[in-house]
Amino acid sequence: MLRQAALQLAKLQQGAQHYGALSCVADTLQSNLRSLAQEFGTLADRPGERSNGAVSAAAAQASSSTSLAETPAAGLEQRREMSLRYARKLDRQTAQYANRNDVVALQGSLSDYLIKVVPSWIKFAVAGPGQSTNVYNEQTLYTSPEHLMPLIRFLRDHINTQFKCLIDITAIDFPERAARFEVVYHLLSPRWNNRIRIKVCVDEVTAVPSITTIYPAADWFERETWDMFGVFFSGHPDLRRILTDYGFQGHPLRKDFPLTGYTEVRYDYGKKRVVSEPLELSQEFRLFSLESPWEMQR
Repeated sequence: MLRQAALQLAKLQQGAQHYGALSCVADTLQSNLRSLAQEFGTLADRPGERSNGAVSAAAAQASSSTSLAETPAAGLEQRREMSLRYARKLDRQTAQYANRNDVVALQGSLSDYLIKVVPSWIKFAVAGPGQSTNVYNEQTLYTSPEHLMPLIRFLRDHINTQFKCLIDITAIDFPERAARFEVVYHLLSPRWNNRIRIKVCVDEVTAVPSITTIYPAADWFERETWDMFGVFFSGHPDLRRILTDYGFQGHPLRKDFPLTGYTEVRYDYGKKRVVSEPLELSQEFRLFSLESPWEMQR
């Protein structure tokens, strides 16, 4: 057994040496082909000296082709290098296209563009502090529940937007408003390196259409928003609580929800189990002031 293993090891070492020699020859041939291709290209560019189309095509093919591999492993590595090379070329072309002045100007005034293209779906746009198009290139659009689905689908599928990624869905509670909840959608466009916020204002009884058919990732985001704020998403496949316990009453992130809650959950040593009991504490006073103290000093 040891002798057979030693013979197999010697054969493998010889094969490795042979493969190394073939790799050196292949590299030499590849460099020669590239130099010939550069020569053909130089002759074709000189005034008064034109090479025919076949020679130019052969030179281009020689410059972009690699030598034939002798082993399956080398062939796999060759195909991997070719795919990486073409991927890098595509990325450079994409970057050049994305850096064109018209595209940059379009993304710099995204809200103006959307208002012109789909004016009936947008109530108004905001670019305030922290949302400046000159700094972060982020916009905030307000829409209505009935126009949310077509607007979201447009932002995902249109060639000039391509917001393919849903980053987050959350809500903000403003108890003094009639439409107290602002449902916020954060979208990302990897193609244009751009972000946008979509906001929908609803009250406690108005439903927001679920966008799980457009972005499947919205499933748990909408469940969390329902659990914490009580915003109902119509058309959701499984709208139930995701963070709070079974039988929980209320929605903890609403501003009118008491900080101490309504019940106390503790372990009862007499009953040898966890029990839930109503609280007997007075609720503390809460002032719902949404103004910043720094802005009030001005």
